Amino acid sequence: MRMTHIFSALLVATTLGTTALVTAPTTAHAKAKTTLKTFPKSIRGTWYHYEENNGYYYKSMAISSKKLTVKNYMDIFAKKQSKWTGTLHTTKNQNDVWQYGGKKSHWTSAKAVKGGYTKIVSYGMFATNGSGTYKVVHQNYKGKSVKVLYNKHIVNSSGSKKLADHYYKTKAQAKYFNPVGALHK
Repeated sequence: MRMTHIFSALLVATTLGTTALVTAPTTAHAKAKTTLKTFPKSIRGTWYHYEENNGYYYKSMAISSKKLTVKNYMDIFAKKQSKWTGTLHTTKNQNDVWQYGGKKSHWTSAKAVKGGYTKIVSYGMFATNGSGTYKVVHQNYKGKSVKVLYNKHIVNSSGSKKLADHYYKTKAQAKYFNPVGALHK
């Protein structure tokens, strides 16, 4: 009889211990409030966009682990610029650092956001060079699935959606998907 009590007590202790392990309270860790230290591997590489704005041209964006280089882009004043390079920096708030000239005018930050997107902010007054919310998607190109760097539509201050750029791994793909050079809708 005594052995049955010991066995029952052992069974109860084991069951309670297992239950305690399964239902142990978990503490939620707050997400890091700073931006990414490196660009995600999924968006790294050289990407091309073909468009028309006073002539047809290719815009390119080269993303490495800590640098973003944009070539042949239109600035806020609709003037074609040849090249801009931003260095990735971590910051607590992507929206609080802008400066015309000075050391922060070539800063860039990146932050993971909902839906697998990466939000890139290029600093500097009136910066339009590479800023956007990006995700790699796939499209069918001549019977093959190819990677496309998709810049998500955003709503501007007037409430209308901004047209989004799509970037491709080759110039041929960029022209194939955008033969007339219009911005994507």
